[in-house]
Amino acid sequence: MNKLKNGLRRVEPGRKAMIVCVALLIALKLGLCSFQMMLASPNLSPIDDSLMVRAASSIVAGEWLGPYDCLTLGKHMGFAIWLALLNKLGINFLLGGQILFAAACVVALFALKPLFRTNLARLFMFACVLYTPASWAEHTLRVYRDNIYPALVLMGLTALTGAFLRWRERPLKALPYYIIAGLALGAAWLTHEDNMLLLPFLACGTLVFVLFLLLCKEGTQKTAKLAMLLIPIACFASLPLAYSAMNQAHYGRFIVSDFTSKEFNDAMGALTRVKQKENQPFLILPRETREQIYAVSPLFAKLGEQLETDDIYNSYGSVSAKEISSGGFHWAVRVAAQRTGIYENAKTAEQFYTALAAEVNKACDDGLLPAGKRRSGTLAPFDASYIAPTLREFGKSVKAMVLFEQTKPTTDLSIATPEQTAYWEDFMHCRSTIAAEENTSVAYYAPLQRIANLGLQTITMVWRVIVWPMMAATLWFLISYCKKLVAGAKKREVPKDLMGCILMVGILLTALLRMAAISYLTAMSFGIPTYLMYLSAACPLLTLFAGFGTARWFEDWCADAAA
Repeated sequence: MNKLKNGLRRVEPGRKAMIVCVALLIALKLGLCSFQMMLASPNLSPIDDSLMVRAASSIVAGEWLGPYDCLTLGKHMGFAIWLALLNKLGINFLLGGQILFAAACVVALFALKPLFRTNLARLFMFACVLYTPASWAEHTLRVYRDNIYPALVLMGLTALTGAFLRWRERPLKALPYYIIAGLALGAAWLTHEDNMLLLPFLACGTLVFVLFLLLCKEGTQKTAKLAMLLIPIACFASLPLAYSAMNQAHYGRFIVSDFTSKEFNDAMGALTRVKQKENQPFLILPRETREQIYAVSPLFAKLGEQLETDDIYNSYGSVSAKEISSGGFHWAVRVAAQRTGIYENAKTAEQFYTALAAEVNKACDDGLLPAGKRRSGTLAPFDASYIAPTLREFGKSVKAMVLFEQTKPTTDLSIATPEQTAYWEDFMHCRSTIAAEENTSVAYYAPLQRIANLGLQTITMVWRVIVWPMMAATLWFLISYCKKLVAGAKKREVPKDLMGCILMVGILLTALLRMAAISYLTAMSFGIPTYLMYLSAACPLLTLFAGFGTARWFEDWCADAAA
């Protein structure tokens, strides 16, 4: 055992060695990922990739998000700001995303330091998260927000955890982490619409911190530490407020997005309040129900003139069935409204949706339409028939995570005109997969690119092997920790790292919550195969927890072996 103890001491890196190892790991990953190419298919992504490029181009031109229409404020456009920034700096957009992800991993490395006894354990966790295959997966090669959203979530949650972990230390020790957490979470809020999934961790994590702080008899400067909670709140709020102020100046609406605005959600809630004769999967508002509403709502009938067209069916549903799918219905409504002249400006759009919600709700209240209770939101009302499909989809999501599916570092062949290709490649400072292998529709990769891709694929293969013992080690650590916790409770002794372990479990639950929410959306709305992009924010969080649990198990095993 003494030999083992001495051996572990020899491999334990010091501070300088730690920094060198971190730098080398980052440099290796950036080097491998620098050979990746983006997927550029403008005409196939009008409300996704193309929308972000359009907005970013307008920002660079000094026109904020561009002329107002049904798409201008249709999504949270934080990623467009990021693209504009990289364009001005002349940075390859794929490399920029990898740099941001590496920065998030570095934040996690330093923020979670109090949870470990050795630098070797911290380095292991850092390497696990940095080299998670989802960080270079094919969906990250799209010019879309999931290129950076996982990094912002990882940075925000680990920085906040790091601030809370320093609850016994001087208040200023937590200051950098509070600032980073607030800014990262604010940026995440501007990048995606589903940040409500982060709120349980933020609320419960803060509650845990406050309880530990108030119940501890040894702590000092408790008032100052509680007051510092205002710092991440202020940093977080500053970004959406500044963004909304820009929208107010350019479009007359102090909002982040008119898709998530009250009036649009009220209008969609009123429409989906109308009961269907029979629940139909993936059809939030079937044609039969739409016809009922047209008969009593002149405003919705006005939309119907543009909504019930083959063009809309082809883009957002099925021409043969004359139906609009759940996932495309909201966008179909907005496009129809655009063609009807409703999006003349942001005020006319607001007034129309407010009036539409009132008109349909009145028809429901007056008994002209079969309806449930008043509601607001873009999702269909809950139905018990969604439970079984959701559970099946959750199982598929777990399988995709554990087997690292959809994580190849290459992507499909881009479909674009020479003019579109030239513009996208110039704006993003990045090459696209526009060239095909001879007599195929497979994207061409040069020899060096193939070598780099092979390196990334090899790392993925290693992951597919080590993930099983890592899960076993993490489970063993959790069981052992619970036993120690019970033993300590009998002696009225609380482990010093209890708060940290609770917060790490919170991060795990946040990842699982996202997987459950996406599984529900897929089962009731999307109707598409499991897509890793929608789960991307959960990937680094799961890897972080697995790396943490494995490292802690190893530290405990070494301590027991050396005893």
